[in-house]
Amino acid sequence: MQRNFAPQGWLKVPRFYNLLQDAIGGNALRQRFIRDHVQAKAGDKVVDIGCGPAQILPWLPEVDYLGLDINPACIASAKRMHPGRGTFVVGDTESLWDDSRFRDADVVIGLGILHHLGDKEAEHCVRFAHRALKQGGRFVCFEACWVPNQGFLSRYIMSKDPGQNIRTEQMYRQLVGDVFKNVNAWVDTKPLRIPYVMIFLECQK
Repeated sequence: MQRNFAPQGWLKVPRFYNLLQDAIGGNALRQRFIRDHVQAKAGDKVVDIGCGPAQILPWLPEVDYLGLDINPACIASAKRMHPGRGTFVVGDTESLWDDSRFRDADVVIGLGILHHLGDKEAEHCVRFAHRALKQGGRFVCFEACWVPNQGFLSRYIMSKDPGQNIRTEQMYRQLVGDVFKNVNAWVDTKPLRIPYVMIFLECQK
């Protein structure tokens, strides 16, 4: 079974995880990401891999939203918080590979999932995103990213991230580039209120 992007300990509780994200600027980052990179339109089909409690849903227009997460508590929270706004499924990209609901999407979103996965699992996740998209659809994601001459505090904080597969820009480009031929990437050295570095990826099928 694939060990996708599950937070550890008290971070498994959606309420505490969301409070942490508010404190460090994670939810503000997600909102900017939805506006600047996802750019979903009303009526689009959107698949959210590792959706958590679907905290991005209020920032999306009226879309056909499908969220998946391996944490049953997160899916239960998403259903409770967003009744009638989407479909929320417990599972990962392996168990849901043949689920026909995850097809013909306009946008697939992955917010901070790949750095929780080893190389084979991450490649499978990217291939799931590609399989889920219609032709011309986009896979958009952001991830923690190592950069040259990174500050000590930033490297220390990122080293404590529950996701222990943080990669460099070139490694992320190669990971998604093995599946998608049209890839754009941007590195942000100040995405949060704490010292941190992230890469933003847009991949078109």
